Amino acid sequence: MRHLLTALVALAVPAVASAQGFVESASPPVIERGKTARVAFVGKDLGPGLDVWHALPKGALRAKPVSSEPGKLVFDITASADAPVGVCGLRVATRDGLTNAVLFHVEDLPVRGKIAGDKPVPLERPACVWGTFREGTLDRYTVAVAANERVSFECVSNRLGKDADPLLTVRDADGRFVTERDNDAGLYFDFRFEHTFEKAGTYTLEVRDARLRASEHHHYALRVGRFPTERVAVPSAVSAPDRPSGAFFRQVKRPGDDGSSWLPVTIAEGHVTVAKDFDAARDTALSQATSGPTWYAFRASPMRGNPFLALERSLEFGSLQPTPAKVPGVLCGVLKQPGRRQCFAVQLEKGQRIFLRAEAKSLNSPAELELTVFDRTGREQRRGQEGRDGDITLDFTAPSAGVYGVAVRDTLRDGSEAHAYRVTVRDKPFPPSITAEVEGLTVPRGNYQVVPLVVARNGGTGPIKLSLAGAPSGLQLTPDTIAETESAIVCKLEADASTAIGVHTVRIVAECGGEKFLVRTRPLIDKRYQNVDLIPIALREDQTRPPPSLADRFAVQVAPPSPFTFELPEKTITLPRYQSAPIPVVTTRTADFDGPITFHATGGQLADKNEGRTRVYAEFPDATVKRPNVSGAVVSKILSNIGKVRVEVTATGTHADRRVTLIRTFELDLTHAYKITADTPKVALLPGESARVKLAVERLKSFDGPVALHLNTVQGLEAPGTVTVPRGRASVEFEVKATADAQPRKQNWQLTATADVSGFEEELRAAPVEIEFKKVEVPKKK
Repeated sequence: MRHLLTALVALAVPAVASAQGFVESASPPVIERGKTARVAFVGKDLGPGLDVWHALPKGALRAKPVSSEPGKLVFDITASADAPVGVCGLRVATRDGLTNAVLFHVEDLPVRGKIAGDKPVPLERPACVWGTFREGTLDRYTVAVAANERVSFECVSNRLGKDADPLLTVRDADGRFVTERDNDAGLYFDFRFEHTFEKAGTYTLEVRDARLRASEHHHYALRVGRFPTERVAVPSAVSAPDRPSGAFFRQVKRPGDDGSSWLPVTIAEGHVTVAKDFDAARDTALSQATSGPTWYAFRASPMRGNPFLALERSLEFGSLQPTPAKVPGVLCGVLKQPGRRQCFAVQLEKGQRIFLRAEAKSLNSPAELELTVFDRTGREQRRGQEGRDGDITLDFTAPSAGVYGVAVRDTLRDGSEAHAYRVTVRDKPFPPSITAEVEGLTVPRGNYQVVPLVVARNGGTGPIKLSLAGAPSGLQLTPDTIAETESAIVCKLEADASTAIGVHTVRIVAECGGEKFLVRTRPLIDKRYQNVDLIPIALREDQTRPPPSLADRFAVQVAPPSPFTFELPEKTITLPRYQSAPIPVVTTRTADFDGPITFHATGGQLADKNEGRTRVYAEFPDATVKRPNVSGAVVSKILSNIGKVRVEVTATGTHADRRVTLIRTFELDLTHAYKITADTPKVALLPGESARVKLAVERLKSFDGPVALHLNTVQGLEAPGTVTVPRGRASVEFEVKATADAQPRKQNWQLTATADVSGFEEELRAAPVEIEFKKVEVPKKK
C-alpha cells in the first residue's frame, strides 16, 4: 500500500529548496529560555551556515555556527531570559542564501533533553522532554504524583509543521489504563490538558504517534508540570499601544504555575465587548410564559392572546439576551452551550453602514461560525458569507434608526469552552489585504529580488502606498504604489552597495485611505504534495496557519555582490496551445566569473518535461561567457488550460564555491492559436431577403493553417453548414438568406471552429454574429 501511495503522490518542494537549500527539521526542536542549545538543522543542498534568522523580537535568539555539511548545519543557539514562549519561525542563513522556514519551540519549563530509552525513564517535574517518533514503538516516562494532584500535559509536535499525530497514554504502576489524549481542537493534532490523579503513586507516560508512523524529522516536545491548559483567550482582542497592529501570541501564567501557555490574540480596533453569561433562569421563565398551556390560558382570557410571544421574539427582552456593544468595536465570546446563539445589541442611525468580520480558526477555536444581523423585532436582516480565508464577513446598512442585533452561532450547532470567536465591527470598509508570494529573500548588494504581491480590495478604494519598516539603510522597494485598478503587482526589493551585509527582519507597511496595515506572507512549512494529475493537494491545517510572527514579516539576507545578473526583456509571453514560444534571457557577468548560468521556470501549469502528465513545460540552455544571451522555450502539450499566470524564472550560478540565485518573472498568456471575429457582427433581414456575412480569423504568428467554421442551424435562415478560411487568408465571405416564413426575433449565431494546430485539433466555440429577423410592416390604409 505504501508503494502505491508513493506512485500516486508527488512532492512539490518550495522553490527556495532547490536553489538555496531545504531544511527538513531542527533537532532539538525546543530550547529553554536563558539557556544555550546545540541545534542541528537537517536537510539537503545546504551551503555553509552563517546565522539563523528568527521571527521573535530582536535579541530573543542568538546563533553561532559550529559546523557545516551539505545535509546538516549545526549552531549553538542562545535564548534570552525573556524570549517569548511558544512556537516561532526560523530560517538558516547560509553562504548560498536563506533556507525555507522551520518551526521551533521556546520553553520556560526546564528542558531535560532527549532522554527516552528502551526502558521507562524517571521524569522529574516540571519538565519538558523531546524525542523523535519511531515506527511501531513508543517512548515511556515515569512520574510520581500525590493523591488528588492536578498535572498539566502538552505535546508540541504537529505545530512544528510536520505530519505527526502525538498520542499520550497514562498508566498506573500496575499497567492499568488511567487516561489518554490525542487531539485538542485548535492545536491541530497536538494536545494540551489537565488531569487529576485520584491516587498517589508512580505513573507511566507513553508517547507515540497515534498512527504508529515515524520519521527522523517528526520530533515532539512533551511538557509536564503545572501551567494553564486553556487553548483560547477571551477576550481575544487586547489593547497594546506598544505593539504594531496584527496578531501575536500572548503568554499566560498564573501564580504558582511552573510554566506558561501561549494564546493567539490580536490588537483591538475600538472598544472590546465580551458576551455576558447566559441567564438560564430568565430563559426558563420566558419558555414557560410562551408554552402551549400558557397560550391556551391567555386564549381563554379576556386578553385573547399571549403578550409574551411578541416579547420572546424581540431583541431587547427575548431569548437572544443581547449584550450592549459599541460601534466600532470588537465583540468576543465563547459558544459554550451547543446550538445556542450569542447576541450583541448595537445602536445604529438610519442609513448607517457597518462592516463585520467574524473569525474563530485563528483563535485556536473549532467553531464554524454563522453570523447574522437582526432588527429589534427579531427578524433576520442580513447573513454573513464565508471568505477564502475561512472568516465570515458581511456589511449592513440600517434601514431605520434603532437597535440591531449581531448574533453568532456555530453552524453545526456545536459548543464547548473552546468555541471562542471574535467579531470586528467597523464603520468603514476593512482595509485591503495584501499577500506576498515569496519565501525568504536573499538580496545581493547592487542587485534585486522580485516580491510579487496579490491584493484583495475588500471593498476599499484608492491607491495603496508601500513602505519598508525595519529595513537597513540602502534597501528599497519599488514601485512603492499599487494603483487602484491593480489586483497584483511585482515589486523589486533592491540593495545598494552600502546596505549592511547580514540578516534583517523587514516589514512592508501598506497605507490606503489613511489606514495602515501590514503585508502578509504565506511561508510554506514542510513540503507540498501533488496528485497524479500534478494538481497540488490542499495543505494541512498546520501548514496554513503558521505562528503570527512568521506571517507578518520578511526574512531578508543581504549578501555580497553577485557575479552575474539577468533580465527577461519580454514581460508578457504569449503561448498558443499545442505550440511553443521563446523566452529571451539577457545575462551580464563580472570579468572573473566564467561558469555557466542555469535557468529553471516554475508557476501555473509548468512541470517536468519528462513527466507524462505535464501540460506545460519550459526549458533553457545554459548562459555562458561566449553566449551570454540565450532563448528558452515554453511548450504547451495537450490538456493545457487557457489563462494568464505569473511565471518565475530562477537563474543559478556558482562562483568561488558560492551558489547565487536570482529570480525574475514574466506573465505567461496561454491562449488559442486563433480567434474568430466578424466584419458583419449584426445582420438584419426581412423574410426572403439575402445578405453577405464576412467572418474573420485572427491567427497568432506561429499558426497559419486553415480554419473550418461549422455553422449551427438557425431556424428561418438558409446558410452553408461549413465554410473554411484557407491558409494565407484572413476571412471568408458567404451569403445567407431569410426564409419566407422566418419569425421576427433576434438570435446569436453559434458556430464551432476547428483547426489542426501542430497535429492537434484546436476547437473553439463562438457567436460572432447576431441575426435579426425583421417584422414585415403592413402598409397603413389611407
